[in-house]
Formats: sequence, structure tokens, C-alpha cells
Amino acid sequence: MAWPAEVLKLIPLFLAAVVAGWGDPALAIGPTVVAPQYHRAGDLITASEFVPLSRASQQMARGQYGKALIPLIETVERNPVSVLGLYHLGNTYFELARQTDLPEQQAVYLDQAQQAFERVANLNNELTLVYFRLGKIALLKNDPQAAKRYYEQGVLVDPKNAALIFNLARVHDQLGERTEAIRYYQQTLSVDPAFVFAYNNMGLLYEDQRDYQKAEAAYQQALKRDSNYNLARLNLGNLYAVMGHYQRSEKFLNDAQRLEPGNEWVYYYLGNLRLRQGAYQDAVTAYSRALEINPKHATTYYLLAVSLTRLKRMDEALQASLNYVQLEPNGEYAKELKSLILSVKLSQGHGERFQLKPMNTGP
Repeated sequence: MAWPAEVLKLIPLFLAAVVAGWGDPALAIGPTVVAPQYHRAGDLITASEFVPLSRASQQMARGQYGKALIPLIETVERNPVSVLGLYHLGNTYFELARQTDLPEQQAVYLDQAQQAFERVANLNNELTLVYFRLGKIALLKNDPQAAKRYYEQGVLVDPKNAALIFNLARVHDQLGERTEAIRYYQQTLSVDPAFVFAYNNMGLLYEDQRDYQKAEAAYQQALKRDSNYNLARLNLGNLYAVMGHYQRSEKFLNDAQRLEPGNEWVYYYLGNLRLRQGAYQDAVTAYSRALEINPKHATTYYLLAVSLTRLKRMDEALQASLNYVQLEPNGEYAKELKSLILSVKLSQGHGERFQLKPMNTGP
């Protein structure tokens, strides 16, 4: 397992502990070794911690996080201010939470991880990795407000950390706080102008505000910085379709398809383009391909039902509608598609067909 950069700073303490133990066996359970340049609470590591921490590190490297818990708990019991022990304990609980399929067990692991990382932050608030983890845990617990607070603390500690600023922007974005999100995306780029994800996400926000020129400029900047960044290429292709620039849209979407032929969003956006152009059969082909890659995307079934209805292929439209309702029984289009389902079933005995009203097929 790769060691985080901030944690690597504590390795000299490990080595000092080993040397102390070699010089005198009694030292292995006694003294505290302190590196002067990190002489703060939480940087204190006793020589007796080396054995359990070493064993835990080997088990974590093999992905045996459950087994690593015992020596890590032993470590923090011996030294409650062990930053390294607490950090790895938090990380182990975090990985266990990611691995379990049981929601209740995941909640317990996330709580334990949060407690360990908060103890690390209280002992040494300069370890920015802790704020990354705490923010991620809060998001997994569906608490974006808490995530925002953690990322804000991290940015205060390290105002030049582009990744932390970007995560703070994303939380504002998630909360619908668009002005703040754009401000922090711009701040991310002032720190790291090559951070293409920030350009892409700003483009999406500008697009939501119907400021298409700024959205176009943001996507183009992302591609200028990284010509292989296909997500910006997809979003730019979709933007051109929204703007009615169909030839430009097709060019960018076809380029995206060549780069990632297995990306469902390529075919989803191609389907949207064809639907806007009135090429309903081509739209059906594109949406069907997207669903082959990801059969769990409900909106694609909705747009497939729209396309099939325009082609008067009502039995197939019925099946697409049923698939949508099964995935999203209370979704945005559920009421409309339930009406379609009812109308098609009623018409099967009367020779009548239900026509969907024109839909907003934008992204």
C-alpha cells in the first residue's frame, strides 16, 4: 500500500525506535523517541509501538484490514497520541466500510474511522490527508454540510492545496451553491492551472445557468490543457447539440467515441443529438447501445421510450417505460410513463395508440 506523504514524515521516528530497541532490549518497552523537527503532541512514538505497527502495515499491504485492526488497536492503547497508529486505524476502518455490503456495519466502520481521524486532527492539525478522509466519510454518510466544514478546515491549514480546494468546490456544487462553487473552482485553477477537472465542472455550472459561451470556453480550456480528457470532450459535444450546432456536436461526440468506445455516455449523448435532429431510429440505436453498457440508467430508458413512440413502435416503448418505472418508481418521468403504459395496454384491445407529448430532451 502506498504511504501518504504526510505520514512518510514520521518514518524517521520508526527508525529511531528500532535503533533504540537494538541498543538495549529494555528500551523496546520504555522510552519515547521524539524527532525535534516534529516535536508536537501526536508525534510521540514509543519504541514498543514498532512491532504492532509493523505487523499491521504488512497486513494492510496485503489488504487484510480486518486482521490489521488488532495490532492497530493495541498501538493506540499503548500510546493514545500516536498519530501514525490513529491514522492507520482510521484508514483501516475506512477501507472496511468500503468493502462491506451491510449498511449497518458500514455505518459502524465509518463512525470508528471518523473518530480516529478526528483524534489525529486534534493532535496534529497540519496533516491535510486527514481532512480528505473526514470529508469523504461525511459524504458517504450523506452529510455534505459536515464535508464542507472538514474541507474548509483543510484549506485553512493548506490554502495552496488544489485538491482540497477542488473538493470544497464540489461540495458547494452538490449543495446547489453555484456562486461559491465557481469561486472555489476558480481558486483551484489559480493554484494549479492544469487542474482540468475544475474547468469541466465550471463548464457544467455555466451550462446550467445557460451561459453557453462561458461553458464552451471552460470545456475548451480543459481540452487545451489535456487533449485526452474525454469527459470535457463529451460535455462540449453535448453543449453544441443544446446550442443547435449539430455538426460540431457530432464531430466531438464521434471523437469521444473513438477514444472510449465502451463509454455509455458517448451513446447517451449521441442519442440526444439524434433525437434533437429527428433521427429517431439512430437515437434508438444509440440509446440501446448505452443500455447494453449500463442497463441501470433510468433516464436512458425514458429517452428510448420517447424515440420509440415517435417511431410508433409502441410495444417496445411500453417495455422501455416499464424498465424505467421499475428502476425509478417515483422518478422525474415516472408519472408520464405510467400514463403511457396504461394507454398502450388499454389500446391493445381498441386499435388505438398513445402519443407522447413533446419532451425536453436536454441533458
